[in-house]
Amino acid sequence: MSALKNQPDGKLFSCLTIDVEDWFHILDSPVAPKIEQWGSQESRVERSVDRILRLLDDYSIHATFFWLGWIAERHKSLLRRCCNAGHEIASHGYHHVLPHKVGPELFKDDIDRTKKILEDIIGKQVLGFRVAGFGIKENIRWAFNIIKEVGYEYDSSVFPARREHKSMFISTKGPYMIPTEAGPLAEIPVSTTEFCGLRLFFFGGGYLRLSPTRLIQWGIKRLQKAGAPLIVYVHPREIDSDHPRLPLSPLRRFKCYINLKSTMPKLQWLCKNYNFIMMHELVDQFLAH
Repeated sequence: MSALKNQPDGKLFSCLTIDVEDWFHILDSPVAPKIEQWGSQESRVERSVDRILRLLDDYSIHATFFWLGWIAERHKSLLRRCCNAGHEIASHGYHHVLPHKVGPELFKDDIDRTKKILEDIIGKQVLGFRVAGFGIKENIRWAFNIIKEVGYEYDSSVFPARREHKSMFISTKGPYMIPTEAGPLAEIPVSTTEFCGLRLFFFGGGYLRLSPTRLIQWGIKRLQKAGAPLIVYVHPREIDSDHPRLPLSPLRRFKCYINLKSTMPKLQWLCKNYNFIMMHELVDQFLAH
């Protein structure tokens, strides 16, 4: 597929995305609370999402919020506030499951359930999906068939570089179409840039928190030169430096908790300096090519 052309003002297409989870939704850790224990944990998601909503309102930016269905059922008014503020509501699954761990049947039940829950609460169609931890790897392409089959029009689950929760290596630097048994599915992969044969990422999660602003800006310029969109992602817990800590291994603690206080200033810098559109609008621009 050809690269997206830049916007009329010369700026690259960009999407700011928020994976709406709580502080205890940590993948692949034996010390993270089990699903049956989630309800007894202190919830801190609302205060953080409220801060993000205020920031976006200050800069007149509309973002895409990928909601866990479990969170949506317990924070319906917050979900509606996001929707009524003009932001796109998309799905992050119900129980934050990795498809290769639960298998096709349970994965389908999980993401179908979430789509129906979100649509029932907001009264609008939910078009997009992102799997927990960007956890679709090469040998479980069956997940794309299920994503399309249950009615999602686009996916944003591919992380095209090596990472903890697996990944898929793709050559494209921007949106592309995935053929599935239920029809074509638009894929919006996470943004990566290349340097000296290495794939680099500075635009979300711990990568965003660890990267200095000048390095992020350098990476964005390389994306613009390549005609690839900027996809930024954050979690509400990443702007809450006081949230409870799990007794993770030293490496996981570093990845999950390093530089939390840097997230909000970097989001403010991004909102001030870059134009953001919602992900379904990016998909429309891609399909129009």
